[in-house]
Amino acid sequence: MYKVPQSRGPFIAASRYVAAFLCLVIVVYYAMAPPVVSLADMEKQITSDKYEHYLGETVNIKVQLVNPFDHEVRLEPLSEITYDTIQAGKPWVCADVNINVAHGSAYHMSPNENLTILDEALSPTEPGEFTFNALGESLTLMIHPYKEASLISPNVYLNISAPTRIKAGERFTATFSIVNDNPYHVKLPAYNTFEVKYGFSEDALSGVVTHYDWVTGASIDIEPYSQYVHNIIPLSPSNPGDYILVFKVDSHEVRHTVWIDP
Repeated sequence: MYKVPQSRGPFIAASRYVAAFLCLVIVVYYAMAPPVVSLADMEKQITSDKYEHYLGETVNIKVQLVNPFDHEVRLEPLSEITYDTIQAGKPWVCADVNINVAHGSAYHMSPNENLTILDEALSPTEPGEFTFNALGESLTLMIHPYKEASLISPNVYLNISAPTRIKAGERFTATFSIVNDNPYHVKLPAYNTFEVKYGFSEDALSGVVTHYDWVTGASIDIEPYSQYVHNIIPLSPSNPGDYILVFKVDSHEVRHTVWIDP
């Protein structure tokens, strides 16, 4: 019979004790580890940055899971999520999105913790109700065909397009307009007057002053990233100095200065 050399006996005995201890640690770890749960056990939420949008805007959607338990859990790995959308009563986008939550291992979630598993940006192409469906939950938003804006509102403003410096006698064109720098269509309410003036001093400004006689319900429509041009005026100042351009709509005013070199 083969006998273990006396010098190795204590080493083997110690190794057995270490192995037994590690096994005990593993058993205790799994006994005390948070329970494993599946997607079906989670509370699901679908949210948006806002619930009314205008056609042309980006709709940002988040799909989140919430741990509904009063203790920590381990969520089984998730690899993809399927969602579909309906706009104006008709099916629109349907997609399978790779999400790779936990990357192959259980994801630890504290009580009431929120986990975002999808953050999607969509741009509806038709006005009306817009519905996003995922994981058995739905979110419905309203997409308006245009925004009723006013002067001056975000990204809607008066503008004068003209050079900043020319030589005396040189001809240039000044464009006086209302700009819509939004991704959606805007409608502006009727206003009473607009003024386009130009000259070398406040006392010597001349130009066009127009009073509108609006019919009931009249408005100005401006397409996305576009402008409504009131006047295009060719000018040729003959003297050097600061040449002032003024565009005024009701009480709102914008100015532009062109330096005239000799």
